[in-house]
Amino acid sequence: MLELLRRNLGVKVVSFLFAILFWLYVLNQGTTDKLIPEQTLTIPLVVSELDQKMVVMTQLPLVRVRLQGINPSANIKDIYAVVDLSSGMPGKSTYGIKVNIPTGTNVVDYQPSTIELTLDTVEEKMVPVQAIVSGSPANDYQVGSLIIKPSAVNVRGPSSKLGTLDKVIVEVSVAGVNETVQVSRPVSFRDKEGKPIFGPDPSVTILSAYPSSVDVIAPIMAKDLASKMVPLKVTSIGIPAAGMELRSLVPSPGSVQVSGTQQALKGFDTLNIGPVDISNLADNKTFQIPIEQVALPQGVSLIGGTTISVTAQIGPGPVQKTIPGVAVQIRNVGKDLEIDQSIAPIDIVIEGLSDNLKNVTADQIQLWVDASGQAVGSYTDVNVFWQLPPGVTIPTTPQVTYSLKAHLEKGAE
Repeated sequence: MLELLRRNLGVKVVSFLFAILFWLYVLNQGTTDKLIPEQTLTIPLVVSELDQKMVVMTQLPLVRVRLQGINPSANIKDIYAVVDLSSGMPGKSTYGIKVNIPTGTNVVDYQPSTIELTLDTVEEKMVPVQAIVSGSPANDYQVGSLIIKPSAVNVRGPSSKLGTLDKVIVEVSVAGVNETVQVSRPVSFRDKEGKPIFGPDPSVTILSAYPSSVDVIAPIMAKDLASKMVPLKVTSIGIPAAGMELRSLVPSPGSVQVSGTQQALKGFDTLNIGPVDISNLADNKTFQIPIEQVALPQGVSLIGGTTISVTAQIGPGPVQKTIPGVAVQIRNVGKDLEIDQSIAPIDIVIEGLSDNLKNVTADQIQLWVDASGQAVGSYTDVNVFWQLPPGVTIPTTPQVTYSLKAHLEKGAE
């Protein structure tokens, strides 16, 4: 048996070595995203710990890294460079770069190892919406004044970019149309020269708007007609629930566009809406006004797509509160007179909203009577003047009695 093992021993040793080499070769093969013992990679750079109120205004480069080591289970996608911005401040600064690698892999070198970044604060700003109309309507038709809802949007982005933004743009086409166009379009951002606003990476959105799109109504009317904007006036009927009051009636929109002949529009300056019934309302309520119920002068019509609503704002009504012991002064007593009978403190009733009354005290209220031009004598049922905290009134004028006498010189009998 031993003799059998020794037979062709050299060939067997060489074969065994080849088998080991082949196994190592196979071990280091695999999919293209597996690490090999040595290679140079180009990896992405990402940021971490960036304050939500800040943004990076520099385009991040790729990082070249040279690796050594074998980790058959590692994936190239798990290797990336990171810059820690936990201490980042607005402006331009240099920050260190670190490479994230899986266990069993060594970093020999990477470039760059630092990077100069510009950071900016994130702010918000309300800006108006401007519509740009392209094309021309059909023959014998014209475009009236555009209606944009909402007319302004809230834009969020870097302060340096918001500083160049005085409006957002929405585009609408009226090419060849003969009736009112009503569309919803996304807004776009342009600087004061009309150029698009981009961040350091044009593929990444740096400005955002809320809402991100607006509704645009482009009225299309015959060329022999005119149009104008008229404000809405709203009336109501009924009484709110007990203890509540009508604070305001708010139409939306505040004005509407109408069309008609020049003669029909002459003198038509206000459109009356309502009345809306607020009977027994305890909370705010919005009423949708059917367009067919809106009374218009002969020859006048609303632009197509017009919608009207009215919000009745309901709140707690005024309440009353008694303030005891409020002092009453006698002012402007003549130089030859003096007070014979002063005025005792009085209880008064004040009125206002509950929140305005709850902390009112007597020392916050000034009461007085004016004795200008009065002579010696008694005065009854004299009206009191007052000064009160904001939001507070006195529903009934208090009256007081007092008397004046001649001023006696010191030592006189």
